Amino acid sequence: MSPSNLLFAALILFILLLLGFWGGRRFLFRRRRPEHDAVLTQDEAEKSDVVDDSQILRTYFRGLSYVIANETDKAVAEFVKVAKVNTTTAEIYLALGQLFRNTGELERAIRVHRDILLRPNLPDDIRQQTFFEIGLDYKKAGFFDRACRTFEKIVEKNPKDHAARRELSALYVGMREWEKALALSHNSPTAENETNVIAHLTTEVAKAADQAGDKKKAQTFFRKAIDLNKNCVDAWLHYGDFLVNENLIQEALDAWEKAFLINPEFTSQIIDRFAKLPALERDGAVDEFFNRHLDNYSQSKEFNLAYIDWQIKTGHLKEARLLLLKLLAQGNGDQKIFSLVRQLIKSPESVTVTECENHDLIQALLITNFRFEKNYHCQKCGYRLDQMVWRCPRCFTWDSVTLR
Repeated sequence: MSPSNLLFAALILFILLLLGFWGGRRFLFRRRRPEHDAVLTQDEAEKSDVVDDSQILRTYFRGLSYVIANETDKAVAEFVKVAKVNTTTAEIYLALGQLFRNTGELERAIRVHRDILLRPNLPDDIRQQTFFEIGLDYKKAGFFDRACRTFEKIVEKNPKDHAARRELSALYVGMREWEKALALSHNSPTAENETNVIAHLTTEVAKAADQAGDKKKAQTFFRKAIDLNKNCVDAWLHYGDFLVNENLIQEALDAWEKAFLINPEFTSQIIDRFAKLPALERDGAVDEFFNRHLDNYSQSKEFNLAYIDWQIKTGHLKEARLLLLKLLAQGNGDQKIFSLVRQLIKSPESVTVTECENHDLIQALLITNFRFEKNYHCQKCGYRLDQMVWRCPRCFTWDSVTLR
């Protein structure tokens, strides 16, 4: 747990402690009742002694000093003592459970939160918050089925609990329960769920149906995804894959063309998909694609890289070399450019290339400022990846990953 998060939780405890003072509560250190033995196990042998307010505050501030010094374990131990002074204040135990969860003491966090639910006459808002905290405990502990059931109960009782809905949706997506995630999104307020997210979820349902052999359902959901968001590249690309498998070649080409026109950064992914075409149509389709778009997209780096790759594979080394030299002259390179230079030099057709031509290319390569970073990054959290994904694996944001 970072010091800032622990400090935040510590401040919560402090506020609750002050509320106790203002309400005229008396705080006692005393032997734990049996129902609390499993929750707080430290210093259980202490005798019943009345502790004045100044001693309580000293205990709290001692814990706060440990937070600032980044001594997490000692800080938690002091806050445990603060919580022990008043066993009837559920809010203090909620905050303490959060501390345990954030410091990795997940079993202890679950026990604290379950203990709160055993209390008689617990207010409904505290009961709901406690269930929510238990759901987070289960999620962090990796008990995803239990976490799902907990959040499902919360949403069933209070459909407008947006925090629980977000957690449940994230769990469904992580568990690849696409239809459940989609149903939850459809039943959520429009402001809370953007159309593009629903389109992605609909696409995932279609892909799952296709893999299961339910072609009719797959086509229906691909079309639904496109109707929801006509700019969903995810839907167009995979719909094209589906159409190729159904031997609808021209329709597949049209779908991939749509994806390219929406975002040319996907040129490589689209060209890779041409390998799925029948052998007699493959090369002609790729040539036609590049010839059709070369004039309009010659300034697109991703388009150029895909075009150079294709020229090397088809033996057009002279044109590929000229394009590579043009890119290298810009002074910056990346893994993809380096790989293409290596691919060109090692190509079987390169035996016809003069030593001078190779020398020029290698010299340009050596004076280029290369950055061997992963080509894709999340615009929201900065996470870097080797390949394009629709949802960032770190911050779980849809459509945030792009070429750097």
